[in-house]
Amino acid sequence: MGCFAEGMEPLLGARTPMNRISGRLSSASGETKRARFHEKVRRIPFFLSMQACPRRCVYCHQGEITGVSSAPSPDEVRRVLASLQGPHEVCFFGGSFTCFPPDLRNAYLDAVFSAPSGSSVRFSTHPECISSGVLDSLARFPVSMIELGISSLDDRVLKETNRGYTGDQALSVMKLVSLKGYRLAAQMMIGLPGQTTESSLEDLRKISSVPGDSPITLRIYPCLVLRDTPLSLLLAQGRYSPLSVEEAASWAGMLLSEAKRLGFAVQRIGLQHTESLAANVVAGPYHPALGEMAQSVALVTSLLSKSSSGPWKVERNQLSLLHGHGKFGIRLLSDRSGLTVSCVERRIGISQLTPYSTLETTTDSCAETKT
Repeated sequence: MGCFAEGMEPLLGARTPMNRISGRLSSASGETKRARFHEKVRRIPFFLSMQACPRRCVYCHQGEITGVSSAPSPDEVRRVLASLQGPHEVCFFGGSFTCFPPDLRNAYLDAVFSAPSGSSVRFSTHPECISSGVLDSLARFPVSMIELGISSLDDRVLKETNRGYTGDQALSVMKLVSLKGYRLAAQMMIGLPGQTTESSLEDLRKISSVPGDSPITLRIYPCLVLRDTPLSLLLAQGRYSPLSVEEAASWAGMLLSEAKRLGFAVQRIGLQHTESLAANVVAGPYHPALGEMAQSVALVTSLLSKSSSGPWKVERNQLSLLHGHGKFGIRLLSDRSGLTVSCVERRIGISQLTPYSTLETTTDSCAETKT
């Protein structure tokens, strides 16, 4: 993977198959067109930590999140990519890619052509640094996706976090990216100063109105308090209260349920463990399994929408979402249904009538409710 990407997979997740990735490729005549890449394309991330960001957000300390404090040069990227076998999706993350001066941005993108045939590139960037002209300049490169750091669309939250744009401006940029034919991802956050679950759910509904042929991809990150950030000062002054792990899981689970209903493709919830991140979290919902806990919340929400008191049938591969992490899902289902934990467990069975030891649904002798 190269020294600049080593150790970064935990942040992005494993190199996962990406089905029918489409992006922009240039033909010999310079005409752009949609293209389909190989069904199994591995990712190789390069982190340009804090590079070209127009301002510092109150929660941001990218070097501590990624564990990377310096960025590779375009030549270094080129050498790493030239050594790869098979097509890859090259990912430039950590900074605001389109905020780079055009010459430097193009140097990084030109390096992508050193990767094996069929490779593509995605990057994350700040909404302030996207325009029609910038998007047109990307047309000759195989851009598979543009990820925008949206965080929130609530103007009050955006002001408190020093994002530098309004919700309407962010939506306009998202629409522009999509209408230009690029696949779009939105990086959202939960637990920001001044933010509520209702405002973030409304954000999702607004984003779902963005036109496009492909589902919008979501990443959902919790707001963590890191050392030496403006947010750490607000915490010390008693002006900010971070979410607990369970509060964050509940919030993210609600977003996940709504995102599924609206047709989003959710790629990640939460940040996985890195030594640098763990050592620098002052407060907040830091948990390597936050994504799984959010899935538990979404599953419980779905079960209760079908029956308020059971019995409930689940797929075999969903059992861990209920029983894992100290029976997090079971306890949540108990709290929301008003039934005892033991009663909930007896009312859960496997779908398709597949026997599973004692996990056969029953309502007999299960009248216990919490008092």
